Amino acid sequence: MTRIRFILCVVAVLGMTACTKYQVSGVLEGGASQLAVVQLGNGGTERVDTLDCLAGAFAFDVDYDKPVTILITDLARQGLQTGRFVRLMTVPGEHAIVSGSFDNYTVTGSQFYQDQAAYEESIAPLGNNDAQIAEAAFAFVREHPSSLFSATVIGDCLDRAPEALNLLDPSVKDGVMKPLIAVQMKVLDARRNLATAAERIYPGAEAPDFTLPTPDGRTMSLGSALDGKYLLLDFWGSWCPNCITGLPQMQQMYARYGDRLNILGIDCDETKEQWLSALARYSMPWLHVINDGDVDVAALYGVTGYPTKVLIGPDGRIVRRFIGESNALYNYVGDLFR
Repeated sequence: MTRIRFILCVVAVLGMTACTKYQVSGVLEGGASQLAVVQLGNGGTERVDTLDCLAGAFAFDVDYDKPVTILITDLARQGLQTGRFVRLMTVPGEHAIVSGSFDNYTVTGSQFYQDQAAYEESIAPLGNNDAQIAEAAFAFVREHPSSLFSATVIGDCLDRAPEALNLLDPSVKDGVMKPLIAVQMKVLDARRNLATAAERIYPGAEAPDFTLPTPDGRTMSLGSALDGKYLLLDFWGSWCPNCITGLPQMQQMYARYGDRLNILGIDCDETKEQWLSALARYSMPWLHVINDGDVDVAALYGVTGYPTKVLIGPDGRIVRRFIGESNALYNYVGDLFR
């Protein structure tokens, strides 16, 4: 995990303009003497660091090479639990200046944050009207194709996202914001797949193909996992209690029917490190991949809860889907191979 480098900016007490050389600086009301800075990632909280400050004044640099969302909160008052924190995106080469309080703050600074303020002001009157926000986002991208901030609202454009992406200047589209753009497009694809899952995932339908990374760094497709047998797709995660409590029955089923049934564990919603750690911790002697490909396979299969298991026949067609941990799966497989 990347390491954050913190530097106390004493001159911040005298005036924040003196701290613009730091990536993040500011003065927050309340007199906090120590802040918590939380890095958010794919699996939720990825790192928590502390930062000493003086009369609420602080400044620090981060050494991320890509956009990263962070939370800043008063460590002593447990702001994360009470919802009192500053949320902002750090961008390489940009600097943010925070002022106000944890309950009511503003972020100014370099052009990225100026553009962010302008965009947020433009959509504030729209409330939660997704259609109007999508139009506003598209208009912003069209009018600011060279703005790094425009890359952050591609997802807001919804169905017009591909069109908005094509409007971006190559320096934005292929530069430091490229990973963030890829995440947004993947999220939009997942939403579309979830919305149409019922049209694809039903008994007798051909199981959608996919290719995902394996623990050894290679890839595995649906076809190679089938290998002429029945195949059980197990959408799981080590963060899911029911996924873990169901392991003994999964192990027994695999030991009894492994000559006729393959199991492919598809790890979801956690980092590669967390996944590999779970594989080392638990006994799961079947095939494994992580849901970290070009397509969100959980969305492709309409997964809305965990664990979800999808049984596929040797012909590649869906037999049945099982949501949650219950005896229904094990009874069905027992009857199938009786």
